[in-house]
Amino acid sequence: MDHAILRSPILLTLRKTAAERWGPEQAGSIYRTALLRAEALFRENATAGKALRPHLHRQILPMIAVYETLRTVLDQPEALDMTYGIALGLIPAKAEKLRRILKLPNLYRLVPGVFGSMTDRFFGAAAGFSARKYPIKKGEWHLDMLRCPYFETCKRYGCPELTKCFCDSDDICYGHMHQKLVWARSKTLGKGGDCCDFHLYIREG
Repeated sequence: MDHAILRSPILLTLRKTAAERWGPEQAGSIYRTALLRAEALFRENATAGKALRPHLHRQILPMIAVYETLRTVLDQPEALDMTYGIALGLIPAKAEKLRRILKLPNLYRLVPGVFGSMTDRFFGAAAGFSARKYPIKKGEWHLDMLRCPYFETCKRYGCPELTKCFCDSDDICYGHMHQKLVWARSKTLGKGGDCCDFHLYIREG
């Protein structure tokens, strides 16, 4: 089995959450089912390009495996809620780490530029994204994401509603990075918008 599956925080958290709900024996069965489903999803997407694979392996496919597995023991709304809880529960620690880093003097001023560089490197066409970019301004990062493999993959597997969790994860992680940084996204593809209108800028004054 791929080591990325065995190390997946989402899958490992599923086991802990299931144990709290059903006890260790049933949790073990649920966890093994999710591992096998994740393995199958990895195989089904084995031809994905190098740029897309990290998104699939670290987040999208493990999340789908968890959700599909929970739907075998819970009704759909409760399975979705539990999947959300598992995924979103991993975000506050990441957000706090980011906030601690940005306490360094004036480091926050670099963030919009870093986001721009990261977009070009990790969220480009090779990874299945398509964006409409706005003219670059100092202290600002602004683009509309028109196509997203998180949404497209979830839709392909019949669970587009799962995409909202990835959207919410962004808002939790980046929404309060620093008092001088404004995270102003107002809509996403995963929540029914015509795009994800990413806008991050420095609040002067």
